[in-house]
Amino acid sequence: MFEIMNESALFRLSFIERLEEPEDRRLDLIICWLEIEESCIKLQCQCELTLFDLKNLRDMLERFHENIEQNIETPPESFVPRIETFTCEVRQVEGADFIGFNFTASPHEDEGWMLKGGIAIDQSYFPGLIRGIESILSN
Repeated sequence: MFEIMNESALFRLSFIERLEEPEDRRLDLIICWLEIEESCIKLQCQCELTLFDLKNLRDMLERFHENIEQNIETPPESFVPRIETFTCEVRQVEGADFIGFNFTASPHEDEGWMLKGGIAIDQSYFPGLIRGIESILSN
């Protein structure tokens, strides 16, 4: 499970099932449950991610975290999966000791609405987030 939570907000991505593609496992679909909560908003929906999508998210978080640990100024990193039920971005907040995790969610693309938000996190979140992606990949 990939989870960011503080006293006022939650962003969680949980594994539901894996739809295997027998001819090419790289094309397996990972079905996940996305939950976003804030004081006046609660969004829950299913999303489809490929192995490639999840590996890109994991690699992005690892790269960003390594740069932060080495005190290397890091440009914002974005994650955009094949099906854009949600996208996210991590960015250093200038002049602060925290990182912005910004996201968009549009569970019904055909309806034309989108939820945008963000949660401030510190670098201690990254190992758990990376392990969360690894646990989804290993299912």
